[in-house]
Amino acid sequence: MQAAITYRSIWKISYPIILGGIAQTIVNVTDTAFLGRVSEVALGASAIAGLFYVTVFMLGLGFSIGTQIIVARFDGEKKYKEIGSVLDHSLYFMIPLALLLFLFLKLLTPWLLSYFVKSPEVLASSIIYIDNRCWGILFAFAGLCIRSFYIGISNTRIVIYSTLISASTNFVLNYVFVFGKFGFAPMGIAGSAMASSISEVISLLFVIAYTYFTIDFKKYQLFKFARLNMERIRSIFVVAAPSMFQTFIAVWSWFVFFLIVEKMGERPLAISNLIRNIYMILMIPLTGFSSATNTLVSNVIGQGRVKEVFNLVKKISILCFLITLGITLINLINPKITLGIFTNDAELIEATLGSLYVICGSLLLFSITSVLLSAVSGSGNTMASLIIESITIAFYLAATWFVAQVLHLRIELVWCVEYVYFIFMGLLSYWYLNKNLKFKAND
Repeated sequence: MQAAITYRSIWKISYPIILGGIAQTIVNVTDTAFLGRVSEVALGASAIAGLFYVTVFMLGLGFSIGTQIIVARFDGEKKYKEIGSVLDHSLYFMIPLALLLFLFLKLLTPWLLSYFVKSPEVLASSIIYIDNRCWGILFAFAGLCIRSFYIGISNTRIVIYSTLISASTNFVLNYVFVFGKFGFAPMGIAGSAMASSISEVISLLFVIAYTYFTIDFKKYQLFKFARLNMERIRSIFVVAAPSMFQTFIAVWSWFVFFLIVEKMGERPLAISNLIRNIYMILMIPLTGFSSATNTLVSNVIGQGRVKEVFNLVKKISILCFLITLGITLINLINPKITLGIFTNDAELIEATLGSLYVICGSLLLFSITSVLLSAVSGSGNTMASLIIESITIAFYLAATWFVAQVLHLRIELVWCVEYVYFIFMGLLSYWYLNKNLKFKAND
């Protein structure tokens, strides 16, 4: 695919990822929607345990982003046969990594969480969740590799199909397992985690079947699984490793944020879990555009059109901002309806409104800064992206701790720290792009 820098071409690549993000978000918020009707402890535990799992999962996602960038670069250079080797070697790396992280989650979670979680009830429920959720990582990492291939060649519709299947499977199984339907005993938080793991299996099976019947294996030399080439692994790892650690520390910072909030009490933790899930809904467009930015920037550079990248980034940012603004305004018309998806506790909904208004503003900043940061990594300098993320997170966590543990301010004021995060990220990303790549915007 030779990328064109038009709003239409950007949207054509981005919208399947956005629609896939909607389905993926349904997978994530389904757990909260069901557990919010079980208890506040289950709701809070799903926040802690879910973020702990996602933090580990981000290592695989980060590697797949690196794979995606390399695939897009080869696609721009028309080196199609190299793409299959990249995918095969990504699988060589990711499958052992998945096994290693599975063992980590299975064996070390109780010990690690016991150091961080204050409430015994939340700790016990969190351990149960991870014990059942960790099985999904064995299948999810292979799916991430194949997904990175599709996004890298700008064939993004598979993202819609696979995540729709995953979301629908997760929804049905949550209903069956959490509440105990069709002869199953009520399993509560364990059932929710088990449903998510099974949905990962179903999604992977679909992606494999779809690839077998639709992709030209000869063109891309897919799944040849030749002898392991350490130089190929090294070349992928050079690009992917910073992305791995960047995505890891990004979610790890959110996990630490929730650990700080957990020390404020079960009510602030429950409020923050609701906010996290609203965030995930409102973030769908910007995550889709961010992923598209990685592919488009890498592809355009692969074509030797470096001077056009800043114009591309500007157009993606405008689209991302306008769509994020639209869904944010829709959410603000009656925010209680949105919150009611996740809990039927009227008092909890009322207590969450202040924090919800705070994040609506911060998301508008994020819609621009996420594109800028993805442009940095899409340029191939994933180490610069990692450094920017690390500096930003250092300020973010320091500010969170100060506001929550030193000043002891209300939870909605703690969430104001998001503005610190996005302002630092945006300024550093723009500085890098302007100073190191010297792009000139073209209208």
